[in-house]
Amino acid sequence: MMLTPKTIHDDLHEHHTQVIQLFSKYPWLIPATTLLHIIPVAIGVHGFWQSRALSKQLKIEREKTKQLALQQVEKVQSAVASHHCQRPSLHHLFNKINSHH
Repeated sequence: MMLTPKTIHDDLHEHHTQVIQLFSKYPWLIPATTLLHIIPVAIGVHGFWQSRALSKQLKIEREKTKQLALQQVEKVQSAVASHHCQRPSLHHLFNKINSHH
């Protein structure tokens, strides 16, 4: 059975009237009820900010990893280049051998 807007409005009005009567009779329920509504919101906000901070930290760590990888590539390239400079190429050796004959 579907509720009509009039039925929904009447039910909500009746519920609000009961809540107001309850709070009038027991005013200490106001801070307790407010606290019960604030706790999940506070947990959600805290989780959101913590998630953002961790996401930012992850990006920083990924960038550090990329930088370290680039440094390693540069070290290997410079080591290979210096190694090639110390030893003559095969083409150069063959030219020397052929020039002596």
